[in-house]
Amino acid sequence: MLILEADICFDKQSENPDALPHDVSTKGIIRPAINFGNNLLFSGTIIANKNIEIFKRGETYNVMIEMPTIEQEAYEAISPLLRIGGDFKIQNASRIIGKGKILDFIYE
Repeated sequence: MLILEADICFDKQSENPDALPHDVSTKGIIRPAINFGNNLLFSGTIIANKNIEIFKRGETYNVMIEMPTIEQEAYEAISPLLRIGGDFKIQNASRIIGKGKILDFIYE
């Protein structure tokens, strides 16, 4: 499993017409696709590092992203794209709904 510490921001519709039309509640499971580049998308569960109830669009949050579907073969495919300070996109299917920056990661 790959675990990322990241800063994320969900886009506002005024900046991105594909953005979500509402803020994101942290009460349910938040599991978008994470796009590291080269069209490599993987499911990741976003977990807030602070006790907050809503991710407001346009604001930056520090989170952990757990990616249990990344096993050895997938990790080898994306490892050249994983770097501290590296950017990624947050997607809902093919719609880009936000962005993030890797602060740290571990593969276990």
